[in-house]
Amino acid sequence: MPTSLLPRLARRLSRLTLPAGAAFLTLLAGCDGSAASATAPKGFVFVNADAPRPYFHDFGDRLWGQTIEHTFQLVNREGRAIVVQDLLPDCGCTIPRAAWVGTDGVRVEGPLLPQGMDMHVPDGATLEVSITIDTTRVERPNQHKLAQVRLRCDSAETPYLTFELHVLVKRAFRATPGEAILSDIPHTAGKSVRVSVSTEIAGAPARIRAIEAVDGPFTASLTENQVNGETLWVLIVEAAPGLTHGAHTGKVRLGTTLDDGTGLGPAFEVMIRGQVVADCIIEPRVLAISRNGAPLLATLVALAPGAKVGVRNVRLEGGATEFLRATFSPIDPDDAGRAARWRIEVKPLPDLPAQAFSGRLIAELDDPLLPRIEVPYAAPPR
Repeated sequence: MPTSLLPRLARRLSRLTLPAGAAFLTLLAGCDGSAASATAPKGFVFVNADAPRPYFHDFGDRLWGQTIEHTFQLVNREGRAIVVQDLLPDCGCTIPRAAWVGTDGVRVEGPLLPQGMDMHVPDGATLEVSITIDTTRVERPNQHKLAQVRLRCDSAETPYLTFELHVLVKRAFRATPGEAILSDIPHTAGKSVRVSVSTEIAGAPARIRAIEAVDGPFTASLTENQVNGETLWVLIVEAAPGLTHGAHTGKVRLGTTLDDGTGLGPAFEVMIRGQVVADCIIEPRVLAISRNGAPLLATLVALAPGAKVGVRNVRLEGGATEFLRATFSPIDPDDAGRAARWRIEVKPLPDLPAQAFSGRLIAELDDPLLPRIEVPYAAPPR
């Protein structure tokens, strides 16, 4: 091609290309704006939505005994209020809570119970889902755990969301049982319970040094033993006689070494739970009268070790007593007819009243310090 034609061809291409390019750019701009508005995320949108996994949080390695928490934030982009119905954790160590913060900065706390929440989150408000993990309730320490919480709501775009949290709970020791549970503590006798403490991993050099503190109205002692080449610490927790009636809680804090058996490690705690009651009780604590004619069975129990009682009489006071018959008999009595356990039977007679009724069953004992014990009874309406 002659070189003299090149400038002329270039000018013609320029005149053709520029309008086409401008039209293309105009079309591209229009598509970009409309597509952006059409595909903008709706429903609950994570504040950090650009993160690779906005629904995931990694706690990393944490020590057993810690309570750890993370809060996820999501903005309501539904165009209307969204009703949060449930926050369902996958295990008992995980506790979710919800709150929302409005565009005016006002914060509203959600219900305590994660089921049937019926929590209305306004459009534009920020939903805060706080998830707490109690490491003492993690079933398998020293293993990776992925906790999950499922959110259910009435959003058309995000009706279900799942939050994930990873943690590795490091624990050097284990207690068997996991808590010092004294259950029913007889008032005048007190009670003790034994807990065995060992290293989580057999042969690990970590050690229990001593009892550092005991919280609550309890005392504790610790001994160290060798069992089949392994060190076993025996913890005895005691509730003394004469404690006030009612529930009592506390804990024993044990000083430890580091994992290698040297220095000072994190404290290992054993929780204590118990309830001080009368020396004799009747189980169950509330008697439910059946309307199908089946007898109700209960047991009177003397809680103090070796104690036996005599039951002089069992009677009913309250509603429908003329339609109920109570009998009692000792279980394995001694020569004097006293026993550690007594069987009580309440049999409903025909023609029980159709309306609900209630009253109390009273057992009269031969003990001058505890002459009687009682429990309530009740029946629903027919």
